[in-house]
Amino acid sequence: MENSNSHNTLSGFGDDPKITHLKVGTEPQIVEILTDPYVIYRSNRYAPVVKVKDIESTTEYILYISSTSLAQELEDIRTFDGDGSLIGIKVALNKDSDDRFAKYEVSVE
Repeated sequence: MENSNSHNTLSGFGDDPKITHLKVGTEPQIVEILTDPYVIYRSNRYAPVVKVKDIESTTEYILYISSTSLAQELEDIRTFDGDGSLIGIKVALNKDSDDRFAKYEVSVE
């Protein structure tokens, strides 16, 4: 039996299989956040994400935000000015080492 919701997506939301996830490395990468956090279902689990656009290439990606270091930084940015939204904010993202579990470093551009 097919789930009737399995093919539904909303503009800017949903699990669009054409959008890959952003792989963050040790070099800062500037992205614009296009959505507030939402949840997608991939690899048999739900995961919190935001949609982002790489400023240099204009390619859109899904950014997984379940990492504590990334989530805390984004929450500080989201609540800083009282707006409560991440949409339109440009940030530089990188990890502090090549380790898979390295902490994220985030700064507003």
